[in-house]
Amino acid sequence: MSNSLLMAILLPLLSIIIIIGFAGGLGVTFMLLEHYMHSETGILILGSALVVGVPTIAALIQKQLEKSE
Repeated sequence: MSNSLLMAILLPLLSIIIIIGFAGGLGVTFMLLEHYMHSETGILILGSALVVGVPTIAALIQKQLEKSE
């Protein structure tokens, strides 16, 4: 099998596996949080932190990368 054909098959499979792992891990985290807290408060806090935190961290990283260029 040629190298380009192998990469054309391997990269989509790896991306699917990574997304399944990330989404599954996040789902399990939310389920465990709800189970141990016996309410939705923890889920709301974690979800809000993700919604606000991820774009904030991405913007800070982008700002640092633009500064270093």
